[in-house]
Parts: sequence; structure tokens; C-alpha cells
Amino acid sequence: MKANELISSSIIHLHPDDSGDRAIEMMEEMKVYHLPVVRNNFYLGILSESEILSWDSPSEFIHEHLDELSSPSIQETQHLFDIIEIVEKNSISTIPVLDEKNLYLGSITNRKLLYTIAKSTVIKSNGSVIVLNIKNTDYSLYEISKIIESNNAKILSSYVTSTPEMEYIDVTIKLNTMETNSIIKDLKRFDYNIVASYEQKDNQDDFIDRYESLMRFINI
Repeated sequence: MKANELISSSIIHLHPDDSGDRAIEMMEEMKVYHLPVVRNNFYLGILSESEILSWDSPSEFIHEHLDELSSPSIQETQHLFDIIEIVEKNSISTIPVLDEKNLYLGSITNRKLLYTIAKSTVIKSNGSVIVLNIKNTDYSLYEISKIIESNNAKILSSYVTSTPEMEYIDVTIKLNTMETNSIIKDLKRFDYNIVASYEQKDNQDDFIDRYESLMRFINI
């Protein structure tokens, strides 16, 4: 799935002539912490609630702070996994989408990403999710797979995120089984640090809630 298929129609961009107060009001309405600043379809950067609160006064106008804005974005043809990587790298709740001429097309929210992932075949299938915290130099998906397969289970998908210390990574793996006790026991026996585990049952809404909590936990 590509970025232009995931644009959230509910997200309205900011204009340089908007005030910080107006921007915060819009963020609260749209339940995000970041909004893009756009003038004549040109993307100027992304503004966060925390940046506004650091101003001398939230009544100041955005155009007074344009040179302070970062400008993360994604091209309309980039894949879902590229979007996840950029969102995670920049710790943003909204990612702007640009066309081949770098004109602003719209934005994708974290929540839209979450539900897209949750509706995918891998996530919807019965199973469980385990999160491991591993030293960067010790990471081997092959070794992890051997332990899991020795317990008659398989990895359906995996996702790696870096931790603030950078020396360690979080490895999120989706398994095809809900019987994780023996798997977790064996992983611990090989000195893997299990930081979270979740089971998916038939209640899809419950799993989405659990998965959203997991995403917050690993800071996607």
C-alpha cells in the first residue's frame, strides 16, 4: 500500500498566517500533536504543539517561526513500511505526503497507519505478538526463528525499532500461535529480554486496542 492511498481526509493543514493558539485548537480538534504548514500548496514544514508552547506567547504567528520548523515528509509513491520508518524516526503523529513536484497532497496520521496495519492479513490472523529488547550486535532473526520453530510455531512478520540508547533494538514479532509460554521460556533461556507479549483472540476490536497500546509502548 502506498502513501497516496493512506491520506487522512480529516487533516487540515496550517497556514503561516495562523496563530499558535489557532494551531493548538486545530490539533485538539483533529487529535494530533503535529500539523503541516502549507502556503500555495508548498509544504513549509511541520509544527508541533510542544514547539508552540515554547514560544514567548502562543498568540504569535507561525510565519514568525518558519525557520525553526523541521520538514519530514513522504513521497506519494512510497510504501507503508517507508512511512512507518519516517514516522518512528521523527516521532511525529502526522506525516505530510508530497507529489513528484514536492507539492503538498495531504497528511497521514498515526491512527490511520495503525488501522491499516491492524487490517492487514498478518495482523488479523490469529496469533500473538512478542517484543524483544536485544543488543544491536546480537540480533539475528535466523537464531530467533530457530527457537520459535523448535516450539512448532512460525514468525509471520517482524519489525525492528531502535531504542533511545541506540545500542539496543526492539524486535516486534508476530507469531502464528497463541501458545507462547514455552516460546517465551526458551527465549529467556537463551538470554533474550522479553519486554512485552500480547495474544490475539477472535475479538478484533480488543486486539486493535492492545496493538495500539503496543505501538505506543515501542514509540511508533
